[in-house]
Amino acid sequence: MDMKEILSKCQLTEEEMKQFLQLTKNIDPKEDHRRAYRTMMNQTRRELLKFIGVNIKTFEQMKNNFQVEEDQIRYHLSMLEQLFYVMNTESGWKATPRGIGFLNNALMEG
Repeated sequence: MDMKEILSKCQLTEEEMKQFLQLTKNIDPKEDHRRAYRTMMNQTRRELLKFIGVNIKTFEQMKNNFQVEEDQIRYHLSMLEQLFYVMNTESGWKATPRGIGFLNNALMEG
């Protein structure tokens, strides 16, 4: 999936996209890769990202779908947020272009 296709699937509003681009403009690729690998080794985080996918999900929907304590869901979402894979927006949780790219190009199974 190329960047144009990823962007077409992304649910971020124009303002949210501006915020995402501002937050990610100075990422060190080497450090980013290391953090992403460590963070995404966790199956719950991969499953949360898959669940959000190209949709908008509420915390309540995630809580009802996963057999995990609320504080654990919040923790895993915060880890995904630190990688800029998801954003917590007024309308719910959304995958960013980075998150969608991970889902389509680098998803680790297992």
